[in-house]
Amino acid sequence: MYGGGETYQLTLAEELEQHGFTPVIVSSSIGLLEEARRRKIKAVKAPFHKRQNWSGAKNLLLPQYIIWQKKLKKWYEKIFAEYKPAVINVQSRDDWIAATMAAKKMGVRVLWTDHMDFRSWVLTNVDIKYKNFIGKWILKCAHDVYRIIMISDSEKKYFQRIAMAKVLNNIVVIRNGVRDKYKEYMTSPQSGSFCYVGRIVDYKGVGELIAAFSEVKKTYSEATLSIYGTGEAEFVDKYMKMAECCDGIRFYGHTNGPLKAIAENEIFVLPSYIEGLSLSLLDAIMMGKKIIASDVGGNPEVVIDGETGLLVPSRDVKKLKEAMLWMLENKKEANTMARNARNRYIKDFNFDDIFAKQMLPLYNIEKEEE
Repeated sequence: MYGGGETYQLTLAEELEQHGFTPVIVSSSIGLLEEARRRKIKAVKAPFHKRQNWSGAKNLLLPQYIIWQKKLKKWYEKIFAEYKPAVINVQSRDDWIAATMAAKKMGVRVLWTDHMDFRSWVLTNVDIKYKNFIGKWILKCAHDVYRIIMISDSEKKYFQRIAMAKVLNNIVVIRNGVRDKYKEYMTSPQSGSFCYVGRIVDYKGVGELIAAFSEVKKTYSEATLSIYGTGEAEFVDKYMKMAECCDGIRFYGHTNGPLKAIAENEIFVLPSYIEGLSLSLLDAIMMGKKIIASDVGGNPEVVIDGETGLLVPSRDVKKLKEAMLWMLENKKEANTMARNARNRYIKDFNFDDIFAKQMLPLYNIEKEEE
């Protein structure tokens, strides 16, 4: 099992290979490591500390975390000595500290990519004097980073506000993108079919989606809702039970074919409470889908309301229902939005173009030295 952040790492690694680099993925995620090896990408299993919550009274155990970070730093020094990287791109909290310190010691260029971790929990209460010492440590390490890559304008604004990062001049916005696989997955979707692809958790708005679709179903009896993804058992059980009263909702669990799932449905829905820059949403505009998304995070940077899709307030079942009904009742206008979404993808969210124009220069150290 792996999510959008891990998918990003795989795509980035493949792109680097195509440009003559030798990427190595270092992760504690078994699912990511297995998929990397399946794709013939070099992969190394990293150590992982099971305790991630150090809030409240658990702060008394922080000396353990400091010792852990020192051990992890030494582990990274050995890995860097073995693989001799010119550049590392760090994408998780523990590694933002240990890997950055090891790289600094060994003269390796460091990039950070944030997949909404800063917003969701890493910097919580970092501006309060006696709270979140780990977050403060991460911000100290941030000064030693060549570039901190934010995946959306909204994430950059949040980071600068919560971290009081005005003194950092190494922050850049390089939006997520996806590869163009439109022709591979072109198909005629079932009319009146909605789909959601993502984690099954409260903040993704799955409950609101089920409630809104239940109302839509009263008017359009042949409408369907396909839910792809998984999460902790308590959330999955909760939403499956909630959906029992409505015909037409089907849970598919984890899928290794998200593009196929999106392609087979007419309308893509992403009703999250918070969002960085969703790869599923980018897949949907790449596929030229009719789209409904919540007006949060990076979603408005992808979906232009009334032009490439519809934006609705998060947590608002009534507005979500109205948007779903509109998509079913205004076919001509909805089809125009879908074409506009595809054109927006081509212009701004093709990963190959984004990499060549914005990412590749960060890795081309040799060209800088010429």
